[in-house]
Amino acid sequence: MAAKKKVTPRKKAVSRRQTNRRKTKKPVIFNEFKKILVGIAILVSVCLTIAMIADIFLQPGRTPKKPQIVTTPPGKIKIKPIQEGISEEKSKKKVAGLKEKSKETIKYEVFEDLDHSTIEKPIPSVKDHMPKIAVIIDDIGYDKKTAMALSALNPDITFSVLPFAPFGKIISEKLYARGSQLMLHLPMEPIQYPKVNPGPGAILSSMPPDILLDQLRKNIKDIPHIVGVNNHMGSKLTAHSDQMNQIFTILKKENLFFIDSRTTAKSQCKASARLLRLKFAQRDVFLDNFQNTTYITEQFKKLIKRAEKHGSAIGIGHPYKATLQTLSIELPKLKNKVEIVRASALTSIPG
Repeated sequence: MAAKKKVTPRKKAVSRRQTNRRKTKKPVIFNEFKKILVGIAILVSVCLTIAMIADIFLQPGRTPKKPQIVTTPPGKIKIKPIQEGISEEKSKKKVAGLKEKSKETIKYEVFEDLDHSTIEKPIPSVKDHMPKIAVIIDDIGYDKKTAMALSALNPDITFSVLPFAPFGKIISEKLYARGSQLMLHLPMEPIQYPKVNPGPGAILSSMPPDILLDQLRKNIKDIPHIVGVNNHMGSKLTAHSDQMNQIFTILKKENLFFIDSRTTAKSQCKASARLLRLKFAQRDVFLDNFQNTTYITEQFKKLIKRAEKHGSAIGIGHPYKATLQTLSIELPKLKNKVEIVRASALTSIPG
C-alpha cells in the first residue's frame, strides 16, 4: 500500500490563506464599484445644484432674444379686420382677449373711397305699410359678448360673419339658435391693398378665376346657416365687373342674396346682380363711422328718415360698445312707427 502523504501544519495554513483571499476578492471589487457610483451621483447632484443657483441669480441679467419677424401671407392674418374709412375712438376694454394675441391696434373696416350718394328709390304710396329698416352688424367673429348683447335687442337684427374669424362658427351657432339671420361678410380687396389687408379668406383682383371661386366656396362653407353675403372692404374688387360676375354666379347657385356695402362709388355690384338675376340690395347708411353715441344717434335718425321717404332703408353697424348703447336706446322708440326687418326682406332682383 502506498504511504499517505503527510501534510505539515505550515502547508495547511498557507492553503487556508489562499482560500480566504479567493473568497474576499469579489466582495472587495463590488464595494469599490459601489463607491465609484456613489461618487459620480454626488458629483452630478452638485453640478445640478450649481446650475440651478446660477440660473436663479443670473436670469434677471439675461439679454432677451430678438423676436423673429415673420411675414404672414395674405389670407392668413389672425388679427381683427380693419374697417375702411373709420376714425375709431380708443376703447380700453374692447376685444381684450384678442389684444392679448396681438399688440396691433384693433379696428374694423375703413372706407376712404366711400359712396356717399343717396340711393334713389321710388316713393311709396300712402297705402303702403309702415317704413321698414334692416340693421346689419358686420365684422362678427371676434367679440362674442357684444354680438349676443346686440342680438338680445331685437330678433330681426342681421349679423354678417367674417370667415375664419376666431369665434365665427361659435357665434354663428349661438345666433342661429336665437333665430337671428346670418350673412357671410366676404373679405374683398380694397384700393389700399396690401397696406390694408382684408384678412383671412380675402378675394383679390389678381386671382385667376379658379383660385377666386375656390376661395369663395371655402368662405361660404366656413360660416354655417348663412342666407346672404355682403362685402367686407372691397373698394377695388367691387369695381371690377368680371370678378363680380364670377362671384355672383356662385352666389346664384347657392341661393344667396348680396347686399352691396357701397365702399366705392364705382361699384359694379348692381349691374352684375341685374345681369345674373340675383337678389340684391344696397346699404343706405353707415351707423358708426365714429364711435360716439351722439354721432351714431344722428346716423340712426338719418336711416329712419330714408326709410320714411322711400319705404325702406338698410343701415350697417359694427360690434362697438357705443353702437350697442345707442341701439339699446333708439330701437325701443320705433315701436308702431318703423318696422325692423331682416336684411333678406329688403332684397330683390334689380330691374
